[in-house]
Amino acid sequence: MRLTTRVILIISVCVTTLISIIFYFLTRRFEQQVTEDQLSTARAIYKNILTVRKWVSDQEGVFVHKLPGVHINPFLNHPELVTSAGDTLVLKNPALVTRELSELSPVMGGDFSFHMSSQKYVNPMNKPDSFELAALRHFSDSTAVLGQHEFYRFENINKQRYFRYFAPLYAEESCLRCHSQHISKAGELRGGLSILLSAQRFEVVRNENLYFMARSAIISIFLLSILIFLSIRQSVIKPLKVIEKGAQRIREGDYQFHVEVKNRDEIGSLAKSFEAMRAKIQSYTWQLETSEKKYRSLIEHSLEAVAIVDQEGRILESNSKFSKMSGYSQKELQQIRFDKLLDLKKRQRVLPAKGGTTDSYHYESRLHTRDQLDIPVEIYIIKGVTLGDAADVSFVYIRDLSERKKIEQYAIQTEKMFALGQISSGIAHEIRNPLFALRNNLKYLREKHQARKGSDDLFADLFYSVERIDAIVSAVLDYSRPHKPEYHPISISQVINKSILLVQKQFEKSSIKLVTSFENEHQIIEADEHQLEQVFINMFLNAFEAMQGKGTLKVTTQSSGGRVEIIIADTGRGIPREDIPRIFDPFYSKSHNGTGLGLAIVQRILEQHDAYYHVESEVNAGTTFYISIPLVKES
Repeated sequence: MRLTTRVILIISVCVTTLISIIFYFLTRRFEQQVTEDQLSTARAIYKNILTVRKWVSDQEGVFVHKLPGVHINPFLNHPELVTSAGDTLVLKNPALVTRELSELSPVMGGDFSFHMSSQKYVNPMNKPDSFELAALRHFSDSTAVLGQHEFYRFENINKQRYFRYFAPLYAEESCLRCHSQHISKAGELRGGLSILLSAQRFEVVRNENLYFMARSAIISIFLLSILIFLSIRQSVIKPLKVIEKGAQRIREGDYQFHVEVKNRDEIGSLAKSFEAMRAKIQSYTWQLETSEKKYRSLIEHSLEAVAIVDQEGRILESNSKFSKMSGYSQKELQQIRFDKLLDLKKRQRVLPAKGGTTDSYHYESRLHTRDQLDIPVEIYIIKGVTLGDAADVSFVYIRDLSERKKIEQYAIQTEKMFALGQISSGIAHEIRNPLFALRNNLKYLREKHQARKGSDDLFADLFYSVERIDAIVSAVLDYSRPHKPEYHPISISQVINKSILLVQKQFEKSSIKLVTSFENEHQIIEADEHQLEQVFINMFLNAFEAMQGKGTLKVTTQSSGGRVEIIIADTGRGIPREDIPRIFDPFYSKSHNGTGLGLAIVQRILEQHDAYYHVESEVNAGTTFYISIPLVKES
């Protein structure tokens, strides 16, 4: 709930409550005044009646001429008196006078009338009603001083408002003369006078006052609420709104403003404190932004790929070099655990540098990219870093070792080539010339001893050995002096099919099943056709030998990300895991008839074509070669 609404509500409730209390007390005061006014009138009437009764009682009654309409009191012993002149007089005692006055009061009194009643009434006309009976019982039970009792209340009679007043009548000495049989002693409660006053006029005035006061109260509530609200709005709400708008601007990151409040009170002090706080926040924010820019600039312009990882392995932040290396965007990296990007099985621990801390780790591994490539990387992790609200995070530096590994491989290959180059030059002079003489002499001996039994088999073995030595020498010379590839647009499926035709005869003599599956029969790449034929022929012949005449050779091609992938899978005897890293080394072969240079030449050709390759094999289950060649040769 907004402060303005709350203030309006509080003011309305408070003013309404205050006016209602005043209205209540004024109404009560008016009711009391009406009651006092009615009570004074009733008391005056009561005293006048008592005065008349007192005078009649002191005169021991009064005699009046018996005229038509004059009633005789049947309850008196001697109600009539005849004078010497022959006039008949009727005795009227105080009770009769009072009763006759009460009967006359409705006609003459106008707004009032009275009635005499008693619990020990003699005349049935004096029988009390419910109000009078309640009053008589009240006086009977009362212990108050004589003459100090009265009983009154407002009643509705025939839908009219009346004030009823009842005062007691006590027996006096003069009353005993006529009522000795009804009264035992003076001072005894004889009955009372019930006075009925019309309160209708006061009711109308009361309602008019109530209406006037209610209208005045509503107007007062409205005017007071507006005046109080305007004063509070000007002195409290308006300055607070200025401060609120300032807080909203700070929340939105805008600090270029000033809080201007001229109050010289607590709100003014609050505004000054808020302004000081704004200035400090602006200064701290500027420092934080500057620090963050420096921090992000350092990370973004780092020579290495950088990732910030929490305790659970989630990547909190990374720089663009890491995104480029992995192939994932920075948002995607935040959804991946860092250890899922690494091949932990191929992790190699690097000895820590001198002065390294126990919270740092240094090792080499392989990074799985989005393009399903494995990049050799060097990982350096610094743990126990606190970054903002994140505690115990790790800074991870990732260095791409692809170029270094290529350089190392190239250096090894260069050393091998240099060694083979030196060997080949010696072989050309020292081996081929004796081989030429040995071949000629073997021909001479075979012709000279052709008639001897068993010589054909002997010479056949000798010629096979000489040819094998010559083939090894030729392979060494080809490896040490590679030809420069000539790149042309070619169909990869045609190259594979042509290579299959060249080895088709060997497959036909066996029980090997050949299966091909090309995703695109017309996929064009830039490559040296003859060198790729040499690659596939070597692969097929190796698979043929590994399957030992039976099994399945499956050749598959598929395109992905500007490259074509060739998968050659056989069901042969497989390669032991410890031998896989050595199969591309020159002169390494497990075959009795192999030279150990076939896969070394394949590796050189694939590297010249910027191809990715790796081998998966399981003993007695088969071997799969994965080769990925770019569609367009990079310049």
